[in-house]
Amino acid sequence: MSTSWDWKTNISEKAINKTVALGTSNYVPKVQSGALFQGQPDDPQIYLYGGVTPDVNTSFTDYQAPTTNQYTLWGFNTDSYGWTQYDVMIHVPGRPSWGAFAEVPEHGLAFYLNGLVTNMSSAATETANISASDMGGMVVLDLQNHTATNRSTDTVADSPRVRGGMVVIPQIGKMGVLVSLGGATGIGQSLHPVSMNQVNIFDIETVITTSSSSESSSDSSGWYRQTITGEAPSPRVDFCVVVVAAPDNSSFNIYMYGGKNTTSLFLAGQDEYFDDIWVLSIPSFTWTKVYQGVLPRFGHTCHVVGNRQMITVGGINGTTSHGTNASGTESASATTDSCDWEWMGVAILDLTSMAWGSVFDRDKPRYQVSALISAVVGGGPDGGATRLLPDDGWTSAAVANLFTGSSSLSAPYAPPSPNAAGPDEADDDKDNRNVGAIVGGAVGGGGGFLVVLAALGLWWNRRRKKKKRKRERRDIAEGAAELGEQKEDNPQTTTISPGTGTDSYLVPLTPLSELGGSPVISELPANQIAVELADRHGYDRDSWRPGEREEITLHKRYDKDGSEGDWNEREEEGGQQQAGMESGLDK
Repeated sequence: MSTSWDWKTNISEKAINKTVALGTSNYVPKVQSGALFQGQPDDPQIYLYGGVTPDVNTSFTDYQAPTTNQYTLWGFNTDSYGWTQYDVMIHVPGRPSWGAFAEVPEHGLAFYLNGLVTNMSSAATETANISASDMGGMVVLDLQNHTATNRSTDTVADSPRVRGGMVVIPQIGKMGVLVSLGGATGIGQSLHPVSMNQVNIFDIETVITTSSSSESSSDSSGWYRQTITGEAPSPRVDFCVVVVAAPDNSSFNIYMYGGKNTTSLFLAGQDEYFDDIWVLSIPSFTWTKVYQGVLPRFGHTCHVVGNRQMITVGGINGTTSHGTNASGTESASATTDSCDWEWMGVAILDLTSMAWGSVFDRDKPRYQVSALISAVVGGGPDGGATRLLPDDGWTSAAVANLFTGSSSLSAPYAPPSPNAAGPDEADDDKDNRNVGAIVGGAVGGGGGFLVVLAALGLWWNRRRKKKKRKRERRDIAEGAAELGEQKEDNPQTTTISPGTGTDSYLVPLTPLSELGGSPVISELPANQIAVELADRHGYDRDSWRPGEREEITLHKRYDKDGSEGDWNEREEEGGQQQAGMESGLDK
């Protein structure tokens, strides 16, 4: 994500074949609804955990039946392109899917909360009938030592659950907290959506203080519950969540987009689909509705990219959406389940202006709190929230202590100082986390593997460039130290030349279906349907019609030497926006 791009004009997808894991005869499983984790910042591997074999069509040429569940954790080396399997079966014997997940790369920890173990998880459980069982507990993966534990969630209300969401807020507590929300309990044809009037919070520090990486833990400490007052969104599953901190850390805003309210995991029931965005602000624990549309989506993922944009990946259109139409009246939009309308599988939302668009802008200004949110929590664009505890106080003394260091149920939250990291390091870490998150989240949806590969290409590129910069800084520092020693004994001039590298990291594009070993073309629709295009503030997905407004096209100018020039604007006739930025992922 080092350059700006427009998914309508210059986004690319690249793929490589999956291979047999080194030293084994096992192929990497083809799964969905699992998780990908980036691992520690200096780890060249990314990690695939869990997932279930898609059985939508077992006659596909590239269909792969469920494999052994002995190896539920896999690592892909972004330097060598090799796969490594890790056996964590002794403490977590099943291959979970449909769980909520998050990670803390700085600590080398990843978390997978509840989920299902189904008959499509391994060869041993494959049968002709659909069957599933809950996976209790939260799997804690130590990605440094490649081990796993399963911590009890017996004290967590509405647990085990599936198809919910979870985020990490590193600024709260000593090592950060996990916030789990939504989802449903039950399995198969009997799902019970979880209320959005409460959330579960996990203190990550307890992982270090109460368990080891070599044995499973029955300890359910570290889990807390906080109730939410006021209006809340409808219960739902298959939504996506991201979290962004106010510039001064006075509020942490969890954006929840889309989803559906369902009663069955495997069968189509009387489902309600959503095209809305709600924000849960912490520490006030208040919900704010910031967007309503009529194009519902579920099964997608979303990720913070750059300074203040959210990218959505994949998803499926729902059959009914209860929302506000272009004229401002309540309506239900009837469609059929299908892939998302963005034909490249991604869309972009500005988290400050709440405007949808197709352009990822690497140079967007930093995140500021939306006026819709600050109207509820107080303060302004740069933070300064005045609602620093829930209206009815903290639910328990333990929650109060986690947020305030006091057992008082009415003690306000004291925001920590903003991160003082240097600009280079901050930008590097931000890009690493963001693109890694895209890769990690995209597998959680129902498909979109080519989009995953596009993200992988970006992520590999950024990771290698980051490692190269680190090596250069280290070489320069070491060289400077050597120069100092040499000057003491024999002053001389030394030229320090950082190591050279290459940006050609990907093999030629091979059309694939779900990362299979045999080339199979994944076809796009033969007739592409016209869709809404962006206006100067991003596209209005509900009210735009061709010819209704003038549009602006942004053109990136490049000098003859290849350096970037200035942005130019040009009015287009007929309300149609032509090809946008000429800068691209492969420029």
